[in-house]
Amino acid sequence: MAAALLAISGFAPQFGGVGYEFSLACGLVLPSCVSVATALTVSRDRLAPSVAMEHGLRFGAAMAAAGLMVGLAHGLRSGICDFWGGVTTFALCPGAGALLAGLWGSLCGQFAMARARRRLLAVAFALLAPVACVAISVWRFYASPMVFAFDPFVGFFSGTLYDTVVDAGTPLVTYRAGSLATLAACVLLAGCASREDGARIRFKRNFWHLGAGLSMAAISVAVTLSGPRLGHWQTPSSIARELGGARAGARCDVIYPRTLRDDDAALLVKDCDEQIASAEAVLGARGPDRIVAFFFRDAAEKRRLMGAADTYIAKPWRREVYLQVATYPHPVLGHEIAHAVAGAFGQGPFRIAGEARGLWPNPGLIEGVAVAVSPDEDELTDMEWAAAMKKKGKLPALRSIFSVDFLGQSAAKSYTVAGAFVRWVLGTRGPALVRSWYGGASFEALMGQSWSSIEADFGAALDSLALPPAAEAYVDSKFERPSVWRRRCPHVVDALRRSADACRDSHDRTGAREGYAGVLERDEHDFAARLALGALELREGDADRGRAVLEALASGGTPLSYQHKAREALADQAFRQERWQQAADAYRALAAATPDEDAARTLDVKALAASTPEARAAVLALLIGEGGRAQDAALASARLGAWEAATGAPLASYLLGKSIAQRGSAADAAPYLDRALEHLEALPARVGREAVRQRSIAACALGDDPAKARIKALMAGEKSPFSGSAGGRREGIASLLARCR
Repeated sequence: MAAALLAISGFAPQFGGVGYEFSLACGLVLPSCVSVATALTVSRDRLAPSVAMEHGLRFGAAMAAAGLMVGLAHGLRSGICDFWGGVTTFALCPGAGALLAGLWGSLCGQFAMARARRRLLAVAFALLAPVACVAISVWRFYASPMVFAFDPFVGFFSGTLYDTVVDAGTPLVTYRAGSLATLAACVLLAGCASREDGARIRFKRNFWHLGAGLSMAAISVAVTLSGPRLGHWQTPSSIARELGGARAGARCDVIYPRTLRDDDAALLVKDCDEQIASAEAVLGARGPDRIVAFFFRDAAEKRRLMGAADTYIAKPWRREVYLQVATYPHPVLGHEIAHAVAGAFGQGPFRIAGEARGLWPNPGLIEGVAVAVSPDEDELTDMEWAAAMKKKGKLPALRSIFSVDFLGQSAAKSYTVAGAFVRWVLGTRGPALVRSWYGGASFEALMGQSWSSIEADFGAALDSLALPPAAEAYVDSKFERPSVWRRRCPHVVDALRRSADACRDSHDRTGAREGYAGVLERDEHDFAARLALGALELREGDADRGRAVLEALASGGTPLSYQHKAREALADQAFRQERWQQAADAYRALAAATPDEDAARTLDVKALAASTPEARAAVLALLIGEGGRAQDAALASARLGAWEAATGAPLASYLLGKSIAQRGSAADAAPYLDRALEHLEALPARVGREAVRQRSIAACALGDDPAKARIKALMAGEKSPFSGSAGGRREGIASLLARCR
């Protein structure tokens, strides 16, 4: 039966071949089967303790080998992404788990042997340990910040869907060292026991076995108790001790790294309190009396301590959120705070939306509420992006978004459409209806309409929106990246690309080339790796080869965003080679063709610099990198300062002010940004909008009410850089100014 289940699961995209998902499936199936079968055999054949353990270990090893063969067979069919990595993961996770299950099954068989209904007892006790261990992991997920789990039978569960790089690392090795000590202790102690006449267990005086067994048992206990230090499990207090810093705000308790500066920590508390008030205002409900926000130094520390690396997490039932440190205002804090506030009207033990009191979640509604409360500050709003999808024929059915099918779409598309729809419902029907829907009421009954009628009304609202021409053309490249479940070798590919990027950034060109080649060997459609390889060769290696790669990407047949990035890399090379007019023309054409506010603004700056001799050296260091060097912030700051002092150019003031602001010094950035705002007419509109945004952030960080008033007047005035632009960035700034104190 176990082999049949694993054989069937192997046809699912991510379960074919030995890898993380297949190992996880084997860990959930194989140990229970091994334990039950071993317990039944031992109780039936009335095996002596040492013989029973030998049988359990042999049977566990045989079942693990069978599972591995099934995985390899599927790998031959669909392709093996990482043979040695997959085999190692299998051995350390379900392989070791099957051996432990054989050991446990032999003990259960011994216990059931001398009792009536021994077959029933054997099965019950054999299943007890695997089920209890999973229950412990679920309890730790519920009762602590953890989303990962180390389990004696399953092995390792990473805990997140959107972190594609799954690497248990050293903690898995030390965890399995404890498992090995457990196995050795049981085998050695079994040598001290015998069963005469198949009935009573008698203990023999074998002091060597007894001493060695107790020593192994002590090591196993020591590994278990050292769980937080070894990274096997954590508690709120162990994480707080590791981070070391804590501050309390009006309603937000912030836990942060002790190395964080006091003024930055104070801004985290301020930001958190402001986001709570903002979320409550949008949703029309009071959230928890207090929310705890854990901030980690970086993704690696966050992965080590609670399990999610690049994925931000909220646990509404614990009134906690978990993020990396970032400058004020935190780009994701509002989204996670919205989850915690929504828990006030969520349902079930997890305080979320879904059926069966939230035990069957509705991820579209959960994320849609958070996106609607705290939308991204893109040039287009989520409603405008949804309208572009509809005009392109790419808008998914709403019923699929508000179901578990949400996870089958690309994350960008699912989040955007869900947020746009919830925002529309909030605007047309009010927050009370959204709260009732989130709390479990039927949406169709609340709306008094069928889903098809609701979808028609939503579509009409989308059709009424005016869009820039580039929006529709950009839909595919922005939203059509497949979900992790539909990608080939996502864990291996993303880990290789991340390693290659690190090699590139440290000037290890050989390592970078090998890494990108490994990515493309496994997924020829990984355009990010192809782009990075082409840019690397163009800048630091075989320029002709790099140009050929980039020109092939730019010529079509690839997502539009990658075409644009390839063309930008070619324009950057023209800039380096002082072909100023060619570079400026290329930058301007690209800026006109993209609705991505941040990308287009960078292109505007490069185009202006290519046409301004005084700007070239500073922008080269800041945004492009000269020769074989990457961008150099320190060199750029020196050149920007000299340029700004010599000419007072508004672009220099803006770039210097933004650079200082991004390093957390709002007071030092404000004068430069003010000088840029005094000459907005000399700046491209997108650069002007970012100057307004950066000055708004500085005003909020400093509590500068007069500056806030000036910014509001500027945004509403005739010379506003927002005139004629879409609404996303303007709404984001207005929301910031409204919530900050």
